[in-house]
Amino acid sequence: MYAVYQTGLGRVVEFAQFKGVANVMPMDLFDLSGRVGIVTGASSGLGVTFAETLAQAGADVVICARRLEKLEETGRKVRDLGARCLVVQTDVTNPDQVDNLVDRTVETFGKIDILVNNAGAFFPGSKIADDLDFDAVQKVMDANLTSAALCSHRAGLKMLDQGYGRIINIASVLSVVGGVPEDYSYAYSISKHGMVGLTKALALQWAKKGVTANAIGPAYFETELTEFLSDEFAGLAQRTPMGRMGKPEELKTALLFLAAEASSYITGQIVLVDGGWTAW
Repeated sequence: MYAVYQTGLGRVVEFAQFKGVANVMPMDLFDLSGRVGIVTGASSGLGVTFAETLAQAGADVVICARRLEKLEETGRKVRDLGARCLVVQTDVTNPDQVDNLVDRTVETFGKIDILVNNAGAFFPGSKIADDLDFDAVQKVMDANLTSAALCSHRAGLKMLDQGYGRIINIASVLSVVGGVPEDYSYAYSISKHGMVGLTKALALQWAKKGVTANAIGPAYFETELTEFLSDEFAGLAQRTPMGRMGKPEELKTALLFLAAEASSYITGQIVLVDGGWTAW
């Protein structure tokens, strides 16, 4: 026998009964109605997917990035899904601008329930350990790691006041393994390993205060960030156990799970969405 429920993502999920006892996960555990979520780096790529996911599950969404025109495009997509959306042009490496992001979110929606630290960058001069442009290395660290620490601190203070919060750091498969192609992995891999350290540190410090911190580790997805590496990445699909690159929509369920009540007893973890990459 099966019980059928409609999820916030508009899909039907079936749960089997086991030995006569209904083994059913109530779908309201995935409902984000009444929640407020911030997504950084939401002007393109996976950030757009994450903003849409929160909206589809019922949340009010705040999106930020440096490119206002692209950010407004994301805002229109989110509003088309029926959600309220606040657009805040923000450089997440700038403390004053992050303070403005947090303040405007609270002024508009009254609280912050979810923070998705998605902003990130890659600079060619930061790729090879024995031939580095250290300015490029610093830019990668600031964009990928320092920004997440800053946003987590500022938004986290509001979450601590509320006694509730979900911090989701977008890490990478390069948070747990070295990079492929090897000549493109140095600073990026360091920064993404650091995201796991940040996640665990936040989780331990705030575990008793109602705030969880977890990470998602995507493998190789086709996004704006990886477009200029297309030649080097040409063989990655064949090297992935599933034989293909990831599709952005395949990250939706991981994000929703970590943002919702369904993951209330999970903190300090990294969910790898990697097509089997780390199983090698």
